[in-house]
Amino acid sequence: MKILLGGSWVTVTCALLTALWSVPQFLTEGTVTLSTHPLFAVLFLFPAQIGVPVSLLVALNSVMLAFRRRLATLPRQLMGGGQILTVVLLGICALLLLMPTGFGREFIVMALAFQIGQVVVATGLALRLWKQRSVRRAHEAARAR
Repeated sequence: MKILLGGSWVTVTCALLTALWSVPQFLTEGTVTLSTHPLFAVLFLFPAQIGVPVSLLVALNSVMLAFRRRLATLPRQLMGGGQILTVVLLGICALLLLMPTGFGREFIVMALAFQIGQVVVATGLALRLWKQRSVRRAHEAARAR
């Protein structure tokens, strides 16, 4: 569970940073480009190099947890499923790049594929925090009585 939770925080943070670079660029120009801008490395290059391998690790861990039936709650299912979705989407993009019909626009989809899967993970993290907070409040209310 520690790998699922900790890794999800890492990948969601990395996805947020890459989104700060790629989403505005995609919306305004219709493409995501490499740049010599100093923020490119901080907002896109380094987070992607950290987030993608961590996402792969957490996705493999999620598959093992699913086989052991440890993804019992909705937040855990969303976190694990989002990591698996991220890896599947990135794998599809990588396969498209290897096809003879590949023309490079797959790189655009790769940046967005990482972020799409991580939105599901972020939803799972938010639900987990919300449930923890409501349990804590109920416990404090019971103790106050």
